[in-house]
Amino acid sequence: MKKILLLSIDGLGLSDKEEGNAISKANMPFYKSLFDKYPHSNIVASGANVGLPESQPGNKVVGYKTIAAGQVLKQRSSFIHDFMDIDSLATNTKLKSAIEQVKKYNSTFHVMGLMSSGGKNANIEDTIKILEYLKGQDIKVGVDFIADGKDVETKSVLKYIEKITETGVPIFTVCGRYYAMDEEGKPDRTRIYYDLVRNGIGLKVKEINLAIKNCYMRNITDEYLPPIIVEKNCNIKDNDVIFWTNYQSDGAREILTALTNPDETEDFQTRNIKNLKMLMMYPIDSKINATVLINEEDDMSNSLGLYLNKLDITQARIASKDNYEYVTYYFNGEKSEKLTKCYNVLVESPEDTSIPTCIAVTRQIMKSMEKDTEFILSSFDDLVKDDHEKTVEKLEAIDKCLEKIFECADLNFYTIFLTSPFGNVEQMLDDDGKIKTTNTTNDVPLVINDTKLKLIDGSLRDIAPTILSYMDISIPEEMKDSKVLIEE
Repeated sequence: MKKILLLSIDGLGLSDKEEGNAISKANMPFYKSLFDKYPHSNIVASGANVGLPESQPGNKVVGYKTIAAGQVLKQRSSFIHDFMDIDSLATNTKLKSAIEQVKKYNSTFHVMGLMSSGGKNANIEDTIKILEYLKGQDIKVGVDFIADGKDVETKSVLKYIEKITETGVPIFTVCGRYYAMDEEGKPDRTRIYYDLVRNGIGLKVKEINLAIKNCYMRNITDEYLPPIIVEKNCNIKDNDVIFWTNYQSDGAREILTALTNPDETEDFQTRNIKNLKMLMMYPIDSKINATVLINEEDDMSNSLGLYLNKLDITQARIASKDNYEYVTYYFNGEKSEKLTKCYNVLVESPEDTSIPTCIAVTRQIMKSMEKDTEFILSSFDDLVKDDHEKTVEKLEAIDKCLEKIFECADLNFYTIFLTSPFGNVEQMLDDDGKIKTTNTTNDVPLVINDTKLKLIDGSLRDIAPTILSYMDISIPEEMKDSKVLIEE
């Protein structure tokens, strides 16, 4: 059987433009030589081809799930769009029960989540729909506003504050996602946000717009906004309701566990909230005591990793902390169960921060190839979205790692499928020459180190059936509507 390494370099898009293109600027002789030496094709990683609205950039969650599924999945944003229909809201018994609780106890309905149009974790337009509905329910309602600055422009929060203000629903608090949605396991950050929304500890301001502008003057962008109290005495109390509007699990576990199940939080002091009701779109973690509003219908039972596992094909998933969840949990269709024929490797970042993490990941990939693991999935995520020069340095380090990986693959008879789940670093500056942190809608590459092949263009959905065809494995029914990118 042919052995496969599916290697992702996250954010590696394709663009002919030189300005703001970290790939063009980087000294990457090996990576660039691959396009002369091996068959390659352009892969669509955004919009309708990955189940997103037209012209919406892709992201990690969508990218890894689509690659694994081998089909276009209905993304969570689409389910939520349907859920936010006024008739659906009015007839949802779980939402009605939460509203009745607030009326019964004369308590408060908190709408909490990321407020931007980024589309990866949440969409403010959906949040506005729920606010408009709640306004007519004769209850006290307000917004605990988490500022983005990561999936959207770094200084764009004022326009989103204006959108919420226009609904007439008051903003209770504002805080950057760095604290409110910590994704690096730093409890000190989560504690700061917990103290804001639970204990009312933060910077008290009379004019939120002025406070934001003062932060900008101190070079504090949206992601890093400190805890700000806009409305006094609106912290979370007994009998309150929280509607967590984010639809991905990114950065949600720690804060939601602390609020709903404080006994499970040991890293900082918490207080029990009697009769708190937490609403969320999708399940996140069993430790979070919450009511889930939406049931997903996507069938990923025959996604690539699960399908190979059923066929007793040995697998490895290798990534650093930043990408580990994506190559395991999301690639498996958001299933937490460990696969019997798969071993997962969480690669620790070097203590010396000057050493790129991709070096440690490369060592583990090579070890796995030397063990003849039949299918390996790994990824590099060393790229720095908000720093063009550092991203160039990281790309140059990745280039050296790629050379070693391809040499090891030749020695151990592996075929490498090199791709990316979304574009980013090929377009890091906007028209004014300022850093652009948002992902792009550009195509991404697919390179296969088998000179006998000819490839056609496609989308992320086509990668799984192409791998299966190359391995001489029958393609499951779920992937039959996708293409095999190898020309006959």
